[in-house]
Amino acid sequence: MNQLKIIIVEDDPILCDLLKIRLGKMGYSVTGMYATGEDAIRAISEHRPDLVIMDVTLVGKMDGIETAQQIQKQYPLPVVYLTGSSDPQTFERAKITEDSEYVIKPFSDSDLHIAIEMAFHKNGLQRKIKHRQKFLESIIKFAGTGIITTDGEGTILIANPAAESLTGFHFYSSNKTHLSAMVNITDEKGNKIESPVNAVMVDLVARDLPEHAILVAADGTKIHVQGTVSPLADENNQFNGIIFTVAPVTRKNVLRFSTTG
Repeated sequence: MNQLKIIIVEDDPILCDLLKIRLGKMGYSVTGMYATGEDAIRAISEHRPDLVIMDVTLVGKMDGIETAQQIQKQYPLPVVYLTGSSDPQTFERAKITEDSEYVIKPFSDSDLHIAIEMAFHKNGLQRKIKHRQKFLESIIKFAGTGIITTDGEGTILIANPAAESLTGFHFYSSNKTHLSAMVNITDEKGNKIESPVNAVMVDLVARDLPEHAILVAADGTKIHVQGTVSPLADENNQFNGIIFTVAPVTRKNVLRFSTTG
């Protein structure tokens, strides 16, 4: 494994030097030491460390917690907080910081080493999760099939461009929009089909839309569609929403249905 590059943000120069020595003995590389949050933020872009060790109490306009949060707005770096206080209020503020560990002075080399490795490990996991999330978001965004997800109440969480184009409804994530406002599906006689959410919420079994289902778009256009409603469940197997995929029935599909029917 490559040697981790660490910067120290600590306003006591003696403690800073001692900390650098201790970190060096543990196999870490200290690439910068700063007394204020402002100096640390300016230096991050130059040194690009793997981790920040941050004293909670600093001189200057920002304390360590605010400094760490400002840094993480620009760079997804893990943080190890150092503090001489076990004040619950300070701890609660520090908990908001992503990928962070909290070490109370005085601490042993073992305490510090574990905190560094834990913070770095959590940061690595978060990066992988965010990468996968962006990958899935790209798949959904550019899929040719309409994809809509909801929560357990039927409120839309995601609607991709294909779904917007098909329904003629523009979804804004900032608005609380129910699925029924975007999706209106009937049978050939114009009778409204059961809500996709209600259809799967009891038994958690995926269902296809009925044959000859018609989607009524926002402008009144009627489109023969096919689709599937799949339930989402939480870790306790409780209903948590749906994934609804929908697409127009193409001439190719119509011919296939008539041949196999």
